[in-house]
Amino acid sequence: MTKKFKIPKKYRNKVRFTVRLMAFALVFFFLANMAPNFYLMKRLTAQIVADFTGETVIDDMSGIYITRKNNTAIPLMIVTDCTAWKEIFVFLSLFLAWPKKTPLSGKKKKIRAIESLIVLILYNLIRLFILVIFPGSFDYFHPTFKYLTIVIILYLWLWSIGLTKKNKLAYALGLKERKKPKKKKKIKTKAKKKKRKK
Repeated sequence: MTKKFKIPKKYRNKVRFTVRLMAFALVFFFLANMAPNFYLMKRLTAQIVADFTGETVIDDMSGIYITRKNNTAIPLMIVTDCTAWKEIFVFLSLFLAWPKKTPLSGKKKKIRAIESLIVLILYNLIRLFILVIFPGSFDYFHPTFKYLTIVIILYLWLWSIGLTKKNKLAYALGLKERKKPKKKKKIKTKAKKKKRKK
């Protein structure tokens, strides 16, 4: 007889989360290696940034660029990563992989997830606005945005599942265990004892 391997209850959710996240990671690397073009998304992103910054879009065989009307600065090339598809994919992977029940109801979670996606898209556009307005600062701002993006994604994920408070997050990750409330012992008073005797 072979014994079935069972994962202890306190580790089941952690294992589920890890397995689901790894599955999403494989899909992500597969998509990234395919080098998707996302032409329409790139064109739309470039047009929005150009309209808000008062610049022009150049779309030719070499790619899509945002350039100054007077051609005084080096044009900013809009590549696939500028469409924020990676940020959106990572956020959705974290959101969908989380196995535990959260303090938020199903509707609130969905609303917060949609709001988080909007925030990520707006953040991406603001990032591009800054790079277009200050073209000489690309080497400084671009690496900074990478770290900032990680922080924003993690915060939006925790916020969307209702775990932004330290204690809630610690309990959810299994770093702290909830203390079971102690049962209060009933103290029998002399008056109650007398009533019972009567």
